[in-house]
Amino acid sequence: MKLMRITIATLVLANTTYAIDDPIYIAKKTRSPLAHYGNENFSANLAAGILVDYTRFGQNKNNIAQVGKQEDQWDLRALRAALYGQFALFDQKIDYFVACGFSDYLTRDAKKLCSLFDATIAFSLPNDYGKITIGKQKEPWSYEMVGDSASLMQHERYLNPLFQSRSVGIRYNTTYMKKKGTFSIGVYNDWVENNFKFTDSNHQVTSRITYVPYLSEDKMDYVHLGLSGRYNAGNDGKLHYKGKPESNVADNFVDTGDIEADHALEFALEGLVSYHGLSLLGEYIQSDVDSKAVGNPHFYGWYVIGGWMLTGEGRPYDPNVGYARRIIPQGKYGALELIARYGKVDLDDGNVHGGTMTKWMAGANWWIDAYWKASVSYGTARLNRFGTLGKSDIMLFRVQWFR
Repeated sequence: MKLMRITIATLVLANTTYAIDDPIYIAKKTRSPLAHYGNENFSANLAAGILVDYTRFGQNKNNIAQVGKQEDQWDLRALRAALYGQFALFDQKIDYFVACGFSDYLTRDAKKLCSLFDATIAFSLPNDYGKITIGKQKEPWSYEMVGDSASLMQHERYLNPLFQSRSVGIRYNTTYMKKKGTFSIGVYNDWVENNFKFTDSNHQVTSRITYVPYLSEDKMDYVHLGLSGRYNAGNDGKLHYKGKPESNVADNFVDTGDIEADHALEFALEGLVSYHGLSLLGEYIQSDVDSKAVGNPHFYGWYVIGGWMLTGEGRPYDPNVGYARRIIPQGKYGALELIARYGKVDLDDGNVHGGTMTKWMAGANWWIDAYWKASVSYGTARLNRFGTLGKSDIMLFRVQWFR
């Protein structure tokens, strides 16, 4: 019955969106929106997507003792819709973007059926001095997070214990040196969506700068470098780091619990090289927590992932946002990509014992056309926590559609 319900949802509710970022660029460069309306004063575009997973686990006894039994299951991973466009206000064109998603009530307990992911307005400054975006949005932090996750080689983000998905705030972004680089800085506080006062809620100041020392004319071959910094204050004087082993349905493998802390100073490095269908991406994130109560712990995470497009395509680089976009197949039978990744997340330091997790993963992505993708991955997560070393094998099958 559960499988039947997910299949019906896949067929009937396919008009929703998955992980959309900079939707105007995507619609113009890679695909058309589901629907469009516009005149000189107002425009509206509907974008949509759905993503369905099936995950199998193979745990040893130590891992079951650490995190509990992980159940094989189907997962309606994403079912989202977005509306975006422009409107005129005092002779100024204002961009807007609203995205919502349906919670996965089929496989997990959900507090609410629908969640608001993004709600922003943005306006450009005169003389190409950049853009200001206000509302609920992503922070300019971590390559895995800043852009369209459907464009990534991997199924799931690995460094999620060290970033926050979205927050409410104001961000400034621009390009420099004839679009050789990008610069973003934002101030955030999500008191609107939590139960804390503004002064007690988690506020962040986040900045990201990127530079491309080499970019081919067709934007398919490039070298990308990035550096980010972040001041991160917790809710009511507490910080909490936790994360899963590249699986949406798994329990948290690493988890610090609430840490009494004033703030954390964080920085991140990122690098991406793409050449003739070969890609190599790496990231490192470090968080230094100001907490005398637990010995000022130092947490970090990193990964390296490589991809090979057997059919020769590549991810076009977008110099406006410092990010590579998704694969657009050129052949009749789509595009095939092989991937492999290894990474580590360490939340063990001072008097905090959140665990240390390493994970290797290998897989394949079949980009069927500009809208459909099917993929599979297999990997092993090793967790050192509670004085034991546990192991979990994870296989994930995915089908996604986005437009």
